[in-house]
Formats: sequence, structure tokens, C-alpha cells
Amino acid sequence: MKDRDRELNGFLDKGTFFKGEITFKNLLRVDGKLNGTIKSNETLIIGEDADVEGDVFVGTCIINGRFRGKIEAKQKIEIHSKARVEGEIKTPVLEVKEGGIFNGNCVMSKTVNEVTKKVK
Repeated sequence: MKDRDRELNGFLDKGTFFKGEITFKNLLRVDGKLNGTIKSNETLIIGEDADVEGDVFVGTCIINGRFRGKIEAKQKIEIHSKARVEGEIKTPVLEVKEGGIFNGNCVMSKTVNEVTKKVK
């Protein structure tokens, strides 16, 4: 099943600020400001207007906006053309589109578990 075909279970719209921890199933889209921790085995979409800071532990992370912090993705991380990412990434697959910016550290392996073992 493609990410765009999944059911959207959560949405943080522009003009909204959230501080704390979020867990979700299926698909979460953030277009507002979020400071905290996000946990799921599913897909997180960070929209163009989003400003996210914190720790993210998900299956897949698709970034179109601004992110600062740490991301561990079990399947992949996509940094799109308008994205600005600063921090630490752990994932088996990293895709950076032309125009996307990533400043930080990246550790890649076949699985995040292998990446975590190597870092410790």
C-alpha cells in the first residue's frame, strides 16, 4: 500500500502549536509547529509550512518543511525540495530531492536495528 493511499489519522494544521508526545497509527500530517516526540511504525508527513523540533521514531518520514532533531525511520526518509533538515538521521534508505537541504549526521544500514547497534 502506498503512503498516499493510507488513512489519515491525524492532522496538525497551520497556525497550531503542539508540545509533547504523539503516537499514531496509519498516517499523521503536520503543517503546524510541533516540539516533542513522535512515535509510530507508520508514516509521518511534515508539510511545507511545518516547523518540527524533537525526536521522531517512525516507519517512514516524508519531509517537505523544516525539521530539527533526531529521526529514526525503519523503512525510509524522504527530504523533498523545499525541506530543511538539521540533526541526526538513522534509516536504511535516504532520498534527498534536488533543492532539499540536510545538515547533520546520517547513519545508514539495512535496518535501523543494525544502525542503532553500530552507533552504541
